[in-house]
Amino acid sequence: MKRLFYDSLMLCLLLIPYSVWAQSNVYVNTNNRVRIVSLVDKIAFSPERVTLMSDTSHYTFDVPSVRVMSLRERDSWRSKVMPERYLADFDFDIAFEDADKELVKAEPEVTDSKSKYYDDFLAHSTWSKTVNIVFSGRNVQVTGDTDSLTLTQEGAHLTITTAAAGLKFILSGQSDDACIKLYSERKACIVLNGVDLTNPQGPVINSQLKKRLFLELASGSVNTLTDGATYVKVKGEDQRGCIFAEGKLCISGLGQLYVNANKKCGIASDNYVHQLGGFVHVNAHAEKGKAVYGKEHIIIGGGVLRTYSDGQASKGIASDSLLWMTGGVVKAITTGNALWAEDEQDYSSCCAVKSEWDMNISGGELYCLSTGTGGKGISAGHMEAVSEKKTNYNGTLTIANADVYVRTGGTRIPEVKTEDAHGQKVEAAASPKGIKSVGKMVFNSGNVYVRCSGGVAAEGIESKKTIDINGGKIRTYCVDDGMNAEGCYINGGDVLICSTENDGFDVSFLFMNDGLLYSIGADDAQMGLDTDGKTFKVTGGEIVALGARNCSPYASSEQASVLCYVNKHISGIALADADGRIIKAIPAPDSYDIVCTLFSNDRLVVGNRYKILSYERSFSDTPVTEYDFILDSKSVTLGSFK
Repeated sequence: MKRLFYDSLMLCLLLIPYSVWAQSNVYVNTNNRVRIVSLVDKIAFSPERVTLMSDTSHYTFDVPSVRVMSLRERDSWRSKVMPERYLADFDFDIAFEDADKELVKAEPEVTDSKSKYYDDFLAHSTWSKTVNIVFSGRNVQVTGDTDSLTLTQEGAHLTITTAAAGLKFILSGQSDDACIKLYSERKACIVLNGVDLTNPQGPVINSQLKKRLFLELASGSVNTLTDGATYVKVKGEDQRGCIFAEGKLCISGLGQLYVNANKKCGIASDNYVHQLGGFVHVNAHAEKGKAVYGKEHIIIGGGVLRTYSDGQASKGIASDSLLWMTGGVVKAITTGNALWAEDEQDYSSCCAVKSEWDMNISGGELYCLSTGTGGKGISAGHMEAVSEKKTNYNGTLTIANADVYVRTGGTRIPEVKTEDAHGQKVEAAASPKGIKSVGKMVFNSGNVYVRCSGGVAAEGIESKKTIDINGGKIRTYCVDDGMNAEGCYINGGDVLICSTENDGFDVSFLFMNDGLLYSIGADDAQMGLDTDGKTFKVTGGEIVALGARNCSPYASSEQASVLCYVNKHISGIALADADGRIIKAIPAPDSYDIVCTLFSNDRLVVGNRYKILSYERSFSDTPVTEYDFILDSKSVTLGSFK
């Protein structure tokens, strides 16, 4: 069956590093042996086969034989620029594993009847009538409380019209040409209790209910639904995907659901989709398609949701409005490239998780991977041109109490950016980004890990407005800017930022009040911390910034800082007190011609004497004293960029 792919294949994509569309060796562990396929630059997979592609060759493996497949990258940069305690933070995989099925936990029940989502819980509704629907080839049998139903059958295509309340439909059986469509003004429940259904002409489940459709995955059941690549149109009706609901769609239970979407979406609602439980995997193949789509919004509070989208400009989980994640486990993978949109004269990129307005990730585990050109891991908000001179930046992304892992592997399209004499781009382009918010971005707590290693212009975390960091652990390691925003307020948290080819931290203003900020820039005259020479005020916390250059905090800062230049190749640099006791020591790659370091912490006191020490090969060497100085103001610069 199609689901064998997901049961047998663990997809560990450890992506390609800094070069422009670099190639890598792929290790494939099959039932019979381990094979090493050299110089692979693209992977495509279907429910039946995995294909590894290089410039000259294709290698195909039958899915049931594949046990483990992974891309291995060589990355010597990390160990040179980061303290050892950070190195393992970027070794995470985005993987589909058989063990994911064991992670299903139901969303905690809302007991406040005034809550907006109280009625989404199956237990808060009464089901007084049960209808059993059994599919068998080109036939379907309907039994139970059928008196209130009007049934229309064409083979195994079943249409039900009813005005009755409290209806629960239990589906089972198999058919390669079947569907069920519901018409009612009442809410209803469909229980999937072991079905394998395909509709070559449209959705498998089509709910035209104006009220909620509850989709319950029966405990212990395995269910597979597949739509066709073309749909028969129905005048006046939407049918956006394999599972479609005109009203709200609420998914719960302890069973498994596999959706194979070939036309538009896998699971879609013209209102909202709320996953409260169950194991759901959606495989979507359509260009511009969406694995899971909610017109109003998406809510994920429990269960496991996995999406794989390989169409150009496709999305994993997408909402035209809001997206809330309060619990559960989500793994979203996209592998398609950006697509040129002629009507908008711009590129449309793939994105693992996207909302057009606010996104709030306040619990659970979220894993996002996007490997194609211009691909995004997480994207929130949209720009709206109000006039020729004014643009609104709509949508706020907030993360708290969640574990978020993001990887991208694509390059910018076009790879070479065209600019005018003023540095403004003159043609459309799409750049890969780990986490992007058009509006404000807020980190309150939790753990966020971002790695963007595909190639040129791959940025880690970007906001078109401001980033507020109030707590949590944030790690971003990428080719282009590690973190980029109009401005940033850091009030807490543990933040590590690293870029291999550009500035580490690039903002127009920075207020540092508490927490730890460690930022590393590339060795080609790039900055560890760049505020464009604008407002940079430090009142507390700790800053370490390493690059060929750095901006210096304003002298009006309440906490002191030291900016120093060492114009030679070294492997480490340290801030020490007058007696040589180390306050802070950090590695520096020997590829830097100029090592510029910014230190700011509460151990720097105006009037005290300090030293800057350098190490030629390792911290076990006898250090060289580069500067012996008295801190005579809140902001001191030693040496200069040469």
